Amino acid sequence: MNRGAFLLCGCLLFVLFSCGTPPEPAAKPAFPSEPAQITPAPILPPEPRSQTEAPPPQEQVIQTPAPPQKEDPVSTPKVEDKNVKITEEEYKKTFQEVERVIDELNSIIKAGDYNRWEKYLTPKFIASVMDPENLKKINEQPLLKRNKIEIKTLHDYFMYVVVPSRASVRLDDLIFTDQNKVKAFMFIRQDPVLIYQLEKIGETWKISVW
Repeated sequence: MNRGAFLLCGCLLFVLFSCGTPPEPAAKPAFPSEPAQITPAPILPPEPRSQTEAPPPQEQVIQTPAPPQKEDPVSTPKVEDKNVKITEEEYKKTFQEVERVIDELNSIIKAGDYNRWEKYLTPKFIASVMDPENLKKINEQPLLKRNKIEIKTLHDYFMYVVVPSRASVRLDDLIFTDQNKVKAFMFIRQDPVLIYQLEKIGETWKISVW
């Protein structure tokens, strides 16, 4: 081999060994993957209620009870004096008579008819109302004093005491003092309130005192 060819081969070998194996390309850096997209669940229409499913409860309607019917008069007579004997038949008969009188008085008082009302008064009742000491007590009532009303006559008493307080009373119970004298009561909130003392004069029940 001539000298020129030997030099050429030597150069080629030098070049091959000096370069060596070419480096491998660097691996691509790993990046975090994109977050997964969350798809919301679709809003579905409500399922139809099955025929066997109970319907939702409805609001309860509370009905106001009808007022109780008026009961028959108490059949057990009540008397103040145990020596007085009143039968159940007498009690019922007297109750019906007094009830009619009170209904009539209600009509008279609502109409403001003083003259007719006066006919239902006994002399003892009139004397009691017009007694000076009693008039003084009547005039001390707050309602009269507040309205600056002074009772001086029986007509005043009718207009300013009887008409406002006795126009719509009813009979709920009777208590006998004797066969011809009774006390008439009306129940207010289950409490008995005396509305009249009545005395039978002849065949007529009149407002009285004793």
